[in-house]
Amino acid sequence: MVVKFSHTFIYSTITAVVAGAVFYVLSSGRMAVSEAYTVNDTYLGSVFVLLLTLIIGLAVWPGVLGKKG
Repeated sequence: MVVKFSHTFIYSTITAVVAGAVFYVLSSGRMAVSEAYTVNDTYLGSVFVLLLTLIIGLAVWPGVLGKKG
């Protein structure tokens, strides 16, 4: 079965946004405890996690969706 790119992209984007939000929340708590992390570290780390998760999701979701349907 061929998986449509739009479905793969939507699932990957949702996964990336959730992972980025979780990273942001966890790193914000860490930033409040330690002065070693700055606001820029939190923002750039969240963007990095978002992009990395999006790329990995685009590779993984087609296989998952192909088995589902």
